[in-house]
Amino acid sequence: MPKFDGCPDGRSQHFTFFRRELFQKVAMVTLPFIIPGKPSSTLSLNGYPLPEFKIGDLIASDWASGEDDDDAPDFATDFGEILGMRWLPEAESGLEANTWVYFVRWTHSTCGADFCYPCYSGEPSRACDLRFVHNV
Repeated sequence: MPKFDGCPDGRSQHFTFFRRELFQKVAMVTLPFIIPGKPSSTLSLNGYPLPEFKIGDLIASDWASGEDDDDAPDFATDFGEILGMRWLPEAESGLEANTWVYFVRWTHSTCGADFCYPCYSGEPSRACDLRFVHNV
């Protein structure tokens, strides 16, 4: 009597399952981009709006000195890279509720204080204080 190994006609069902799972994953990733519907700005990530920046983005922050020191520049720009982000469901330390904040590794600045860079302060930055840069 032939031995029955659970596979009809000697075929393995493992490959069928893998193809089905692969198709589901590919469809889940690609369908939102090819099916018309919500604009991408209203799509959400686990119920949260999509962040404006992602990890690795190169950004800049423009600032005014506000000091009366003659050696301090009136305006300067700090450049950096997004290291992480956090959703704030409630207002916190002067930051608005229901917003993304970003953690930045500052790489250099136009203020002339090269000895201070690179640095990471651990303080969150708001999206409205940051802008994209392509070549730093």
